[in-house]
Amino acid sequence: MQPASDGYRRLMEQVVAGRGLSGLARAFAMMAGCDGVIADEAVEPIQAFDGTGERLDRTESRLPDGLGERLIARLRDAYRGLDSQELLAPPVVALEHEGYAYIVSAVLLPDRWAGYVWARHAAVSEGADEQLTALVREAASACSVELVRLRAILEGEQRVRNSFLEDLLGGRVGSVSATRRRARFLGYELQGAQTVFVLDLDDFREYVAVRGLEEPEVQLLKDRLRQATEDWIDTAWPSASMVWEHSDALIVLTPAAESDRAALLHRVEALRGHVERRLAGPTISAGLGEPREDVTELQESFAEAEHAARIGAAVFGPGATTAYRDLGVYRLLFHLRDEPELIAFCNETIGRLEAYDARHDGRLIETIQTYLDLQGNVTRAAQALHLHRNGLLYRLNRIETLAGISLDDASDRLALQLALLARPILKKRPPARSAALGDALKEPSARESA
Repeated sequence: MQPASDGYRRLMEQVVAGRGLSGLARAFAMMAGCDGVIADEAVEPIQAFDGTGERLDRTESRLPDGLGERLIARLRDAYRGLDSQELLAPPVVALEHEGYAYIVSAVLLPDRWAGYVWARHAAVSEGADEQLTALVREAASACSVELVRLRAILEGEQRVRNSFLEDLLGGRVGSVSATRRRARFLGYELQGAQTVFVLDLDDFREYVAVRGLEEPEVQLLKDRLRQATEDWIDTAWPSASMVWEHSDALIVLTPAAESDRAALLHRVEALRGHVERRLAGPTISAGLGEPREDVTELQESFAEAEHAARIGAAVFGPGATTAYRDLGVYRLLFHLRDEPELIAFCNETIGRLEAYDARHDGRLIETIQTYLDLQGNVTRAAQALHLHRNGLLYRLNRIETLAGISLDDASDRLALQLALLARPILKKRPPARSAALGDALKEPSARESA
């Protein structure tokens, strides 16, 4: 192992040479003579090498289950116990687990803890352990310098990239050739079919309010969303892409051949699931727009992706990945979601059924939904609802009476289907009626559950 006094100088040489966190982690591991890992704020390894300089995969370098939480808790306790002068150096703690010693330090930035550095080794002499502790602290300090340098570079690049994507996806394309030159300058070839997909934090304002998150915590969460997305794209995406942070969502522009549509949807879902697991907090919905060859039409792909994410979350629930092309009639209904006519239509068509269910903890909406989904097949619907055939017929008769319709009438069936489809995407739901609905709202008889 190299003397600790020489460690910081050698590590900073990696920073000055522009070798990044990979160069830092490799130099750190070789100087320590054991596994060396640099991880993000979620304790997820970013770079990891063994003592010979060979790269470790993420499975090998992760901390055992539960150990990360214990180490972070001890680090924060150690940090709170430091005086003002000692705060200039990151805290270091050690913990033994299953025959290994883990020596861990925090990567500190002025506004947050940005990650962690640790060495994993077998039991060594006390003197060597002191040297390793010093080296871990120096590696954490060098990582802080590297991250500050990277932040300055990335913030500049992001401003330029965000400005370009805001113009492109906002429809402000003056010259196609000039737009393609701007893209090429940013390292992106804007040729051939392109598509846009969106990763959106579900009900993010509510998530923030419920947890009482302050602005720095909100920004940290958004930073983690972007970092997790870009890490996945850098390592697992087959082509160059551009990422734009827009409000509570990330917008991604990527090449997309028409023949590759199914594979692209699968990749977007894999990315969405990975990022959601990394955040370990809010759910994320994804929406995929249609491919466009014409650069001036990419704003339409962007709008489609936003709509697909919102409709998918409303219809299929949070954490869904939805392609705009697969939405069918929802594409039409979504554009009408704020129209009083649609709200009135749903209220007139299924409002009494919802009111009945609300008053009696009933299942009329579920019943008619299942019946229509199964094309009016009474036997299959009764089986799906775990009802006797006569019990289902009784419910259907009650539905006809309450809603004032006939299930033998094709127009009435279509009206029910449209109202049921519109139900989850309405911002303002049809109100349940508080007034008595007469004999039609009497308690269900024994015949219904027969």
